Amino acid sequence: MIQDSKIQEALEMIKYNVFSWRMCEWGYVKEYDKAKARMRRFVAHVSTIENAAIRTALRNLWTLRCKEAQEFIDGKRPDYTEQKNEYMAIIAS
Repeated sequence: MIQDSKIQEALEMIKYNVFSWRMCEWGYVKEYDKAKARMRRFVAHVSTIENAAIRTALRNLWTLRCKEAQEFIDGKRPDYTEQKNEYMAIIAS
């Protein structure tokens, strides 16, 4: 039960993180520092999850969201639905 709440909290951290912080017009350094702090909190939180496969899937999901945001900023329209579904299947198991 505790693990489920930790996983849900990690998913919430991914859901509500601002991956497009690179697009800010002013205060770039401040946004960069906030993004690093959020990433560190996420990594610290995920490290408390016992299941190694779930930890890896959560980290991969975070990285995928970063990549997706960067490609969107670059004008691309990436579709990572299949990869997201794979990671979510691991997390749900």
